[in-house]
Parts: sequence; structure tokens; C-alpha cells
Amino acid sequence: MAVIEERIPHVKEQRPRRKGNRKLVVLLVLFFLIVLIVLFIRSPYSKVQEIQVYGNDMYTSEEIIAHSGLTLGMQFLNVWESQVQKASKPLEGVKGITVERSFPGVIRLHVTEYRRVAFWNGQDGSRAPLLENGKVLRQVDFSKRMVDRPLISSWPNPEMLPDLAKALAKVSPAVLGEISDIALTPTLYDNQRVTLFMRDGNEVRSVVYKLDTMLNWYPTIVQELPKGVKGVLSLFEQPWFVPYSNPGSPIQLPAGG
Repeated sequence: MAVIEERIPHVKEQRPRRKGNRKLVVLLVLFFLIVLIVLFIRSPYSKVQEIQVYGNDMYTSEEIIAHSGLTLGMQFLNVWESQVQKASKPLEGVKGITVERSFPGVIRLHVTEYRRVAFWNGQDGSRAPLLENGKVLRQVDFSKRMVDRPLISSWPNPEMLPDLAKALAKVSPAVLGEISDIALTPTLYDNQRVTLFMRDGNEVRSVVYKLDTMLNWYPTIVQELPKGVKGVLSLFEQPWFVPYSNPGSPIQLPAGG
């Protein structure tokens, strides 16, 4: 019997085909994922339902959206920040736009604009912002808006506006708000002379390339002036004050306030 058992071949025990089952599970998962993606794309949740704009001041939200390349109903996942920034290039006052997605269907545009440092008065009565980069933004009209920056009343040399903008961008907002008008008043010896009319009644004379340093001392210098006396303050190397009431008696002030 032992010899016969040795001659009978042993039948190998068949194991379950795990690889086949794994493949089937993977295929089923992929199938359901594809079905879900198709259903999502066809559903309202895959569309842009609302576009919100934040941080804009010079442009309206409608203008920002119109130049963003975005439209309601477009694919929510097809919104790219680089494309929005490229589409908004014609808006010269916009420094940058970042895009935030909020499911379902909400796109938030966060706008960064160039700072307004002054206003350029046009001959036709328009009022355009002078930006920190030296550009006069003629795309927008501020003639009906509150004046919260200096007005450029007379500036015969427009090529010097970028220098003025660069200097004013370094002046503190508090001092900038105290300037009513700025005029370029060149002399035979210095073409960068400027005259500033302050809201407190004083007149400041200086040069463009010193405005960013000298003007920030203005509040401190004013405290050194006789109380209630208005006049012309010269801010060059050494501050001098000449009262309107007594122009023959200039007052020398401490340097740097």
C-alpha cells in the first residue's frame, strides 16, 4: 500500500486568485470615481456661482470682474490665478490679484492696488490719481470723490512726476493728508523747486528730492512756530520760517525739527 501511495501524484491545493480580485476592486473604484466626476461636472456645484471682490478702491467690483476673464457659469476648477492676473493687465492701477476658491462655486478676488499719493487736475475738470509708481491713472475719474491726497495745481514738467510720486510715497499718510496743493515752481538755478500749500494755512517751499525726508518733520517743526502765526516755511538744508504778518523777521528753526 505504501508503494501505491507513493505512485499516486499529489494534487496541489488551489489558492484563491487574490490578484484578480484586487484588479477587480481597483477597476470598480476607478469606475465609480469617473461616474462621480462626470456627475460633479454636470451638476451646478461645478460652476462658478458667485464672484466676490475685496481690496479695490479705484476700480469698481464690476470693472475688476469684467477684466478678470471670469464669468458666472464657467467651470469652477478651471479658474487659474495666473490667467486672472494676465487678463487684468489693462487695469494700470492694479498691482496684483490673488484668487481664493470657496466650495461650492464661490471665487474671491483679492485686489492690491498701487497707492495714491496725489491727484492730477486735468484742464477738462477731471481728476486722476498719481500713483506711487509715477503713473497718472487717467482710467478713473476722482472729480466726484473726496479729496484725501494733495492736488497738483501746476506742474509744467510732467517728466518729473515720477520723482514727485517716489518722494510722496515715503511721506507718512498723516503728513500727506495735511497737504492741500502742490505746484512745481522752478527757478533759474533749481528746476526741482516745489511749493506746497498746507491745510493749516502755512506754505512750504522745498525741492522734490528732499520731500521724502524734510516733510516727515513737518508736524514737529510746526510745534516750534509761534502759536497762531502762519507763513512760509522753507525746508532746505536749514528750516526757516517767514511769517505772513512780518516778512522782514525770519525765524531760524532747529534742523530736523
